[in-house]
Amino acid sequence: MSDTDRQISWRQGDALTDEAAKALNLQHPENSGGTVVVVISHDCDLTAVADKEPVSEVIVGQRIDRLGGDSYGKTARRLHIEYQTAGGPVALELMATAKRPISKPVLFATDPRQDMWLDGRGVAILQRWLAARYYRAAFPEAFEDRLRAANIPGKRTFLKKLESILVGGGDHIRALLFDLDEGKDVEREAPEDLYQLGIMVLYDSLRDEPTAAAAATKAAEDLEELFDEAFHLPDVGWQNICLKYCDPVSDSAITVAEREILKQWRLEHMSLQDDQPQPMITP
Repeated sequence: MSDTDRQISWRQGDALTDEAAKALNLQHPENSGGTVVVVISHDCDLTAVADKEPVSEVIVGQRIDRLGGDSYGKTARRLHIEYQTAGGPVALELMATAKRPISKPVLFATDPRQDMWLDGRGVAILQRWLAARYYRAAFPEAFEDRLRAANIPGKRTFLKKLESILVGGGDHIRALLFDLDEGKDVEREAPEDLYQLGIMVLYDSLRDEPTAAAAATKAAEDLEELFDEAFHLPDVGWQNICLKYCDPVSDSAITVAEREILKQWRLEHMSLQDDQPQPMITP
């Protein structure tokens, strides 16, 4: 195969062969035997001449047993994603911090792996996850501060409890979409000056929809209970944040108008002080 043909054959999301990954010393530090190296450069950059785009980017990922709470790009640091094979789907874990540069001549001296590939939906998930790393925060600081400071009974913090609810939904839940003050960016001060919050628990309609709907319904109920514990006082009413609704919604039912108002919320907004991954648009 000519270098030009190899250049055209590489696409975003393609994986290197095991032999190429070993030859280039691209091995996962904790799981060398399960290493999968994924090309993340955009197709346009891959096909551009080397004088303009001399370097491509890859992520050194690893195989995992199954998809978890980091599926569908719910967190910007880590992605759980399914690749297709002749024997069925294979789950991979990609870390944003595991990016590596690779020169185009070196990459184009190899061919893409043929026994493992992303389908169209997988490519879209990968692209949204990569883009999410660079978006700006979409929520007022005062709103995030109120979530951080929320108190609930027991040892676990509000955010840890919220995280456990999302993990419980697994790969059935695509995202939490927040309708905060109808899209207005307001820095509120007094506890009586309430943020009006609506939540949609977006679930996957294409894979075992009845189970996904049940998981989203359970998550919505648990979230309602959690917000009630944290922000609704028996003798006072809502303080700081008022949860207007929390509904399970199929990803096939959300409208274009709703997408323009709703913003995806991720726990990383709150839990990572050194790096704030930002909300991304969910199709």
